[in-house]
Amino acid sequence: MSTDDDDIEKFGQLIQRLNSEEKLNRKVIPSSSIAFRVQGAGHENAEHYGIPKKPKELGRYNDPKEEIGVWYGAEHPTGALAETFGRLRPKEAKGLGIVLNATDLESRDMCVVETMRELNLLDLKPCLSKLGRTVDEVTGPDYTLTQEIVAAVARLPGRPFDGIAYESRHHPDGHSCYALWIAPGETSTVKTVRMTKLTEFEYRGELPEGFEGDSIDAEEILTEILGYKVLGS
Repeated sequence: MSTDDDDIEKFGQLIQRLNSEEKLNRKVIPSSSIAFRVQGAGHENAEHYGIPKKPKELGRYNDPKEEIGVWYGAEHPTGALAETFGRLRPKEAKGLGIVLNATDLESRDMCVVETMRELNLLDLKPCLSKLGRTVDEVTGPDYTLTQEIVAAVARLPGRPFDGIAYESRHHPDGHSCYALWIAPGETSTVKTVRMTKLTEFEYRGELPEGFEGDSIDAEEILTEILGYKVLGS
């Protein structure tokens, strides 16, 4: 997406018009829904709406104006793991897998959170054609477009959206990943339920077809579903 100020203004006006016409697709997350987040071990909770200190560290769905904090998570633990470790895939070497060490699991927590209220999220994928955009534009290495979407949607009159629901570029399996936002001084929309080291995490929800047993652990998700390798485990 061009960074020309006129183009950005026109894009923001398009989003405002679509919103006023109620044409922006929504994904409604009921209150008390469960979501997952992977983060470094040692934190007191998982309610981190970060604003990076350096512009170059802004994530794909961060606010480019650096005013609104963003919380990243996923509706399924596979998405949380894919978004954390999938970026380690060599960019210059297509087809190479991702190799992790057991210490990568030991040094991170899988956080389970609960939504504090009903959340209205922009369902990004079905909105793209209305915005005149394509999937490759929101999954490529340039974050300009996605950040400008956040800048516009997070500031719509009446604040109709609490964040964005998007599909993981590293594992697009139909489950959503979340970028939730709050302005300074606002209350967190998620509450930490528990935090478990990845080496100890087990999931008893939706399991992959053909998987034997009634639960799956983080390493099995990484190796059996995502196809990564974990050394030294």
